[in-house]
Amino acid sequence: MNQLHIYPTSRALRTLSQYYKEQEGFLPTLMRMDEFEQRAILLGNTMKIDPLQRILLLREAAKFEAFEDLKLDISLVRFFTKSDALFKFFEEMAAEKIDFMRLSEADAYVEFTTHLEILERLLQNYKNLLDAKGYTDKAFIPSSHVLNIGFLKSYREIEVHLEGYLSFFELELLEKISQEVALTVHYTTSKFNKKMQERFKTLGISLKNNHHISFSLTDKKVLTTQKNENIIHAKVYAVEEREEQIALAFEKIEEMVSSGFLAEEIVLILPNENFKEHFTLFDIHHNLNFAMGYDYSNGRIYKSLEALYRYWQSFDAESKKLLERYGFVLEEIKKISVSQKMHVGDFFVCIDGLGYHESPLQGADKQDKKKEKFNERVHEQYVHFSQGLRI
Repeated sequence: MNQLHIYPTSRALRTLSQYYKEQEGFLPTLMRMDEFEQRAILLGNTMKIDPLQRILLLREAAKFEAFEDLKLDISLVRFFTKSDALFKFFEEMAAEKIDFMRLSEADAYVEFTTHLEILERLLQNYKNLLDAKGYTDKAFIPSSHVLNIGFLKSYREIEVHLEGYLSFFELELLEKISQEVALTVHYTTSKFNKKMQERFKTLGISLKNNHHISFSLTDKKVLTTQKNENIIHAKVYAVEEREEQIALAFEKIEEMVSSGFLAEEIVLILPNENFKEHFTLFDIHHNLNFAMGYDYSNGRIYKSLEALYRYWQSFDAESKKLLERYGFVLEEIKKISVSQKMHVGDFFVCIDGLGYHESPLQGADKQDKKKEKFNERVHEQYVHFSQGLRI
């Protein structure tokens, strides 16, 4: 059939793959939306920068006097955590086709004109460094890509099963692709995605609200519509404190399981992602499986190394007590010279000696990998980090 079906999540792909395994005949190619976007474009003579190198280059770009007004610490460890917010800001501006001039004219940003000028200079400095090294970044792809016609032409038709929201860049990309190959979009409209409906309307496609709709982005016409008959029968409960929601949720989950619901078919939707940490504290039997994953920065190993860093910054009694609570052996810590410069490999060996790696580091061979302690993902990241900071 030579069809490509695009879905928003890996979970959706797993479900479809399982379904198609039980069918006969030719199977369509399945791909995640983000993977499709990466394969559908070419970057010319540039190469997308490595995640580690982009942080180091942005830190280099931030070395100008005015940047201090943003009150951001550019020390290596601190900048690793703060740089993510800067990258997301630049990427969102690029994806929504908004420049600094337009942003400064918005009422909400009138008081931040100076800060916007600093960020604009930071972005330009960063781009200059990228250009000098032959790299590009996600923040510049919307303005510097070309379509991968060879990849697109390998499919007779492409079907996008869309959920949620498309940025201006993503919609523009799909519209350009639709001119090269037949492209159909499957979308469910509701009162929550009217903004997206308006964007499709600017392309000449009017969508009925509260319907399951398939439309051709190539021909700009609706193919099928079906009224969304799904109705949520909801019960609303009021609680005085936010944390009471946790006890209520567990109580209702228990009631559903007791009444015959399969536990794997029960979905807990949180008001926001940060509230997940509260549920994790009370999930003593590890029954919940959060689709958004877990934030490594809230894990014990990260917090332990952060406590070590704070101790080396101050050597005060409070940071010393924190080290003891995390199980550090102070005698071993005192053997390490904080001011000593060392090769990145020696640094990792030093940290490994404190017991905060789940994998052998340098010289891992087949025998090491047979050990129960070996963690392939940890070792891969160590090798990746070592190559990025090779001296």
